[in-house]
Amino acid sequence: MAQRLENVVALAQANIRLGLKLAETWRESGQKLIELGTKGASEIGEEARLVLANGLSSEKSASMNSVNGHWQDMLAEIEAVRTATAQDIESAVGDWRKSWAEALTVEPVLPVEGLFKPWLALVASTASTAAPDKDLPTEKS
Repeated sequence: MAQRLENVVALAQANIRLGLKLAETWRESGQKLIELGTKGASEIGEEARLVLANGLSSEKSASMNSVNGHWQDMLAEIEAVRTATAQDIESAVGDWRKSWAEALTVEPVLPVEGLFKPWLALVASTASTAAPDKDLPTEKS
């Protein structure tokens, strides 16, 4: 009986750790995105004000390219935050699965994994967008 109680407590702890890790990951990600947005808006706004104040002459078009450069830099930084967040979520879910496997003393592939397979596929696709997921069904014409 004590073994079952320990298992239940271990599963509850694993769930709590997962929730805390996800909350911390999302908080950090949100904070970084807010900082990027604030910094990007001020830089891009200042460049746009200069372009509008000076008119659109040939030398000013270079300044407009600078605005586009700021946008692209900001989008690249946002993509880096998104990728890091996806990796942190994948790591947290992996740790959670290991904790469950240890508590239930079975292999890491649990029946409950089916509930999380769509989420894990989403995390995997965002972490590596190089190749499509082969496990997902495709439409055939």
